[in-house]
This record gives sequence, structure tokens and C-alpha cells, in this order.
Amino acid sequence: YCNVIPSAEQALFASDRYARLILAQMNKMRLRTDFCDVRLRLGGRVFSVHKLVLAASSPYFSALFSGGMSEADKEEVQILGVEAPVFEVLLEFIYTGMINVTVENMQELMVAADMLQLSEVVSICGEFLKGHMDPSNCVGVYQFLEQIACMDMLAFTENYIQVHFLEVCVSDEFWGLSKGQLVKLLRSEELRIEDEYQVFTAAMDWVLQDVTKRKKHVVEVLDPVRFPLLSPQRLFKYIEGRSNLSSHLQCKLSRLYEYQLDPNLIIPFHEVIQVFASRLVSPVSGGYTRLQGGRWSDSRALSCVERFDSFSQYWTTVSSLHQARSGLGVAVLEGMIYVVGGEKDSMIFDCTERYDPVTKQWAAVASLNFPRCGVGVCPCHGALYALGGWVGSEIGKTMERYDPTENKWEIIGSMAVPRYYFGCCELQGFIYVIGGISDEGMELRSAEVYDPISRRWSALPVMVTRRAYVGVACLNNCIYAVGGWNEALGSLETVEKYCPEEEKWVEVAPMAVARAGVSVSAVNGLLYAVGGRASSRDFSAPVTVDSVEIYDPHLDTWTEIGNMITSRCDGGVAVL
Repeated sequence: YCNVIPSAEQALFASDRYARLILAQMNKMRLRTDFCDVRLRLGGRVFSVHKLVLAASSPYFSALFSGGMSEADKEEVQILGVEAPVFEVLLEFIYTGMINVTVENMQELMVAADMLQLSEVVSICGEFLKGHMDPSNCVGVYQFLEQIACMDMLAFTENYIQVHFLEVCVSDEFWGLSKGQLVKLLRSEELRIEDEYQVFTAAMDWVLQDVTKRKKHVVEVLDPVRFPLLSPQRLFKYIEGRSNLSSHLQCKLSRLYEYQLDPNLIIPFHEVIQVFASRLVSPVSGGYTRLQGGRWSDSRALSCVERFDSFSQYWTTVSSLHQARSGLGVAVLEGMIYVVGGEKDSMIFDCTERYDPVTKQWAAVASLNFPRCGVGVCPCHGALYALGGWVGSEIGKTMERYDPTENKWEIIGSMAVPRYYFGCCELQGFIYVIGGISDEGMELRSAEVYDPISRRWSALPVMVTRRAYVGVACLNNCIYAVGGWNEALGSLETVEKYCPEEEKWVEVAPMAVARAGVSVSAVNGLLYAVGGRASSRDFSAPVTVDSVEIYDPHLDTWTEIGNMITSRCDGGVAVL
């Protein structure tokens, strides 16, 4: 029993057991045909039921038995469009709340439940579908849901196909997509791919699966492919290596190749290929914000998450974290974004959240063994590593590793040099830690590399400048230490690069804006520096910035792009 409103004089109770007993008793009456007031005929079978029970379970039956319908006064009503065995299962659910869903009956149950407006059964079938969805069957599921216009599940399935595109595009069901469905999929900004060539080959494979009927669609199907991101040499190699291409397709692809070599070439309007940026997206999570003129105590931890669209150059908001936090660690593992630790109002967290790009929701997973802020987090060898950080009364020396299959964190050793608010990244199977603050409270120039296989640390050459609150990312097999802060210089605009082959740090072009607590990631051969905080003046509280800069390693230049919606620093950025 549940005591809903407790007080000294009275108590209001609610009994779930009573509701179950009433339902069970009504089902017994149905089976004995006691008090049944209508018969439903489906094919050659007749079911005796209670109007009240069915009307309460479904708007369909409520309308059927209302006074405005001709069936309202009939003793026997014929139900069309549903098979008797399927209706029997649904009737059992109406009277018991239980239903046996199987791979064999799920589709018929969902169609019938949708027709009879049994929304709870539709939801149950949807959850069953989610649990049984994989890259080999998701296209068929999508087409089925499109037929019955189940929009919520349709959106989920569409996200699933986009996230698992590389596996889906080699499945048998992929060839059964209609032209319209394929074009819509290939246009998606959410496609999880490694490069645009995979989109091109998926489109061509679909055409070649039935080249006689589909060759006329080649321009429409290739239209979503972002050809400026393809190398002409790769496109030429594809054309040369396909002896089964018809002369029609050879001609079309040769024209595209010519356009790649000479973008100024005039092509008829129906062959123009649209130019887009890459499909990779960069969500930025957490951190804190402090506006101009704010006091030191006016900083506010953030739960909001923003996503950068590399095509439109705009920021949009997505699902917020369950727990607002700054000083968190952010990383991507197996296509999921993980947010680890952090702090808010001097409370340090051990909780971890995971973002699923299919459901577009955050969910809690296993917590750390120790609460940590200013923690370094990065993926390596299929696991997630959380290193160091501030654990309350001291700097955390320990390291933890998260196994996504077991949903468990375990302590695996200690750092060579304890540090917090440092930069962290993975390169070629090794974990690099850069800068940070030592247990003496000094900003560090040192850097180290950890081998997860041998579990050994090795020292690296020191940086030119001491850097805490530094942003770190890997680009073109080099490690970049971006911005940061030290007591002598304040917030830093300088940037250093470390190449493992050369074993030394070199300075590269500085940013336009000094940034401490900056979030850094590599996207499409460019380095993104997001947010941070500026240097304070006259002992005033430093202001968080909303600006974003992009570094081009070939030109050794930084360029400012679209500002974030909310200024922030000590957050985290991930690339999907």
C-alpha cells in the first residue's frame, strides 16, 4: 500500500493490488461470459466482451459503442481489418494488462493496436522493436513504421540508421530503399561516416544493384553527395575500376570528375552538385558562465549542451545534462558521448552521464570510484580513462578505467605526476597528459605519456610555457596545447605543437583571443577552440567568452567563426 497523504489524524491510501484484483475479476467474468453485453465477430470467431471495459481501454471502442454510432445498440458487431488470433492477444491485454510480444507476431500486433487505438500496446511493440533492432533489419523496420505512420518510432529508427550507416549500407535491406528514402538518408547532416567517399559508394552501389531501372535516378541519388570533399583521384580510380558501369553512368561520372578537376567548368543546371561542409557535429557540454561585470561568486555551472553545425556555421541547443557541472571530462566512446565528474558550488561529482545520438537523450551510467573535477578523460583501446583531477582535499593521483560492456569503473593505478585541470588526449594507442596544476599549486610545463598495455608512464619534453586549464587535441599525428593560464601571464593566447617523431614542442600561430579553460577538438583537418575565459583586469572576475576560432595547420592561421549561444569555460567538446 502507498500512503499518499500522511498526517496525524488521517491518511489517504492507494492500492495497486486492488486495481489488479478488479482487472483479474473482470477477465474471469469475460471468460464465463458473465455480464457481457456485446459480441464481437472477427471472421468465423465471436468474442463476448463488456462494452465498458473496451470503451475505457480505447478511443476506438469508446466511439464505436457511443450513442452516435449504429453499432451502439447491436448485440453483435463485426470488426474488420484484424485477424481473430491477433485480436485475441489484444483482448487479453485489455483485460489483464499483459501481452506476449514475439518476433513473429509483433508486426501484426502493432498494426492492429494502431488501428484499434490501443496506444499502450503500440508503445510496448515499439520498445520491443528497439530491443531487437540491428543494422541488418532497421531499414525494413523503418519502411514498416513509415507505412503505419508511427512517427515517434520512425524518428528513432531514422536516427538509428544514420548512426549505424556504414553497417546499414552493406545490408541486403539497404538495396530495397526507394529513391526518395535513399536521397533523404544521404542528405542527412547526422550520417555517421568517416569520409564522404563512403556516401558516394553507398549511392552508387544502390544504383548498380538494379542498374537497368535505377540508372535514370543517378543524378538525383548523387545530388546529396558532397563532392568537394572527395579527391578527384579517388573518383577517377572508382570510375576506372568499374567495368560493369553502363555508358550512361560512365558519362555522368566522367562529367563529375571533370568538374572536380576544374570547379569553374560550366555544367548543365540538372548536374550541378551542391557544396556542403562535412557531416561531423561538435556538441559542447557543461562548463560555467560569468557575464561582464560579474563578481567572482557569480559564476554559474551549466547543464545546457550546444551543437555546432559545420554547414550553417550556427549553434543550436540539444538535450541538457541531468546535472549542471564545470571542470568535467568529456569523451566519445563507441559512438556515445560521456560526461564524467565535475563540480558545482564546491560540490565535486562522481556521476557519469552518456548521450546516445540515436535517442538523443542523456542517461546515467556507473559512477566513478572517487568524485573528481578538473579530471582528464579520454578513450583508448575500447575503454574510457579518467585520470587525476581534484578529489576534494587533495589532487587525485589515481586513474580509473570504464568498461562499457560491464558498465563499471575500476582503479588501475596512479599518475606519475598528480595534476588537475590539465589537457588529455589519445594518439596511436597512447594517452598523453599535458600541463595542469601540481600538488604544490604550480602550473606545469611538463607532459607525460601512458601506455595502457604495459601500464607505464614516460616523461616527454617540457613545453615552452606553463599551462593550466589548457585545451588539448590531436591533429595530423601531432598534439596541440591551446591557450590555458598561468599566474605570471594570466590567460594565454599562445599555442604549442608536439610531434612524437620530432620529440619537441614548437610554438605555432597564437589565437586572436586569450583563452583559459578552452575546449578544443579536431574536425576535418582543422582545430576548433571553443569558449574559455579572458584575462581579468584590476583583480576583477574574468569573463567567459562565447567566441570560437578555427586553426588551419597548413596556413598556420586562426579564423573566428560563429559564436556560441552561451559563453562558457571549463566545459568539454566532443566530435560525433
